[in-house]
Amino acid sequence: MAIRRRRSFGEIVDSHFEDLEREFNRWREEMMERPSWNLKACTLEPLKETRVTPTEVIMTVDLPMTVESSLEVKPLDESTVEIKAKMKRKMSFKELGITHHKGEFQQFHCHTRIPVPVQMSKMHIKFKKGILEIHIPRKRRK
Repeated sequence: MAIRRRRSFGEIVDSHFEDLEREFNRWREEMMERPSWNLKACTLEPLKETRVTPTEVIMTVDLPMTVESSLEVKPLDESTVEIKAKMKRKMSFKELGITHHKGEFQQFHCHTRIPVPVQMSKMHIKFKKGILEIHIPRKRRK
């Protein structure tokens, strides 16, 4: 029979602070202001919104000037969706009103994290007039 060593109060507090620090770092990475473009890949990150309802998660993504046949929406894991789409024409910084950068963009690309457990296999996608709407049912609690 193995003897289980009890953790000291200091070890329990250290464990909680480590968890808190890990969670804060994950939050900081998501919320830190960063450019919404990638010059190396020539991509723009589209505007997006994620709404959580009692039965489903609804993601709305703004993809103007998108070639509908090039639209790719795929789950990367249980809580992340990747969206890619080619643009009908190249867009430059100048067209966006940015004069201190140079470069062109040819496609949209983003990763979106879903904050609750969902059933990725039942994802439903609708694209109309440059707006992508993704409906994903939530997993039921037991």
